[in-house]
Amino acid sequence: MKRINYYYFDEENDDFANTGIKTHLTPDDFNYNPKSKWWRFWKKTIYLLAFPFVALIEFFILGGHIRNRKVLKPMKKRKEGYFVYSNHTSPISDCFSVPVLSFPRSTYVISNPDSISIKGLKTLLRCLGILPLPSSKRSYINFLKAIKDLYKRGNVISVYPEAHIWPKYNKIRYFKETAFYYPVKLNAPVYVKTAVYKKRRNGKSKEILYLDGPFYPNLELNPKEAQKDLRDRVYAQMCKRVEEHQSYLDNRYSYIKVNSKEEVRTEIIKD
Repeated sequence: MKRINYYYFDEENDDFANTGIKTHLTPDDFNYNPKSKWWRFWKKTIYLLAFPFVALIEFFILGGHIRNRKVLKPMKKRKEGYFVYSNHTSPISDCFSVPVLSFPRSTYVISNPDSISIKGLKTLLRCLGILPLPSSKRSYINFLKAIKDLYKRGNVISVYPEAHIWPKYNKIRYFKETAFYYPVKLNAPVYVKTAVYKKRRNGKSKEILYLDGPFYPNLELNPKEAQKDLRDRVYAQMCKRVEEHQSYLDNRYSYIKVNSKEEVRTEIIKD
């Protein structure tokens, strides 16, 4: 059996995705939301063609279970979209679960620039809804305009405030309120998707996703206070789910705190 030890120093910034991708910064003139009819036609076509495979992988290969989907009922007749905030514990399920739960609405996933750094896949990933984080003030302005437009057109925006993947981690890591700028600015509803891991008989774990919400910004507060308030409620809900369901750390994984950045590493042990 293969066991993996993750040695971490900073839970906010240490990343264990281990993609091996050489990341390129998002260009200043990156077009987050192309307006051409051809682009929108091909993007929608590719998205719909890919969706059956996404659903197949999520439900039958990954064994994804989404609980409490009934909370989305208030969104059925809503013209505008909504936001989904999730803990970040799976490179595949995290990409596929939100499109599955929000269908027939299209989903856009805010990600780091790794997503546009893969040769040959950049256009495909963009068609599937990837929005790389901006790397400059100019690209940040374009990014915010795109978020607003996509939300107004009824799309779902998926956010992972923990920012970095910790595979099958069974706790909620600290994240900042800055990730809640968008829903506060737009006075948009927020849903919380929490990945909880249940123990199997063989000591391994299976993922179950719990959906909660909607949470709305408190507009009686100033913007920064409203971001913190919304962040605190989302964080508390995630913590509540992993605690009440006793989220389990797979016996093949260990997370070990170290004393310096230089000691951060992934150690693979084969028995």
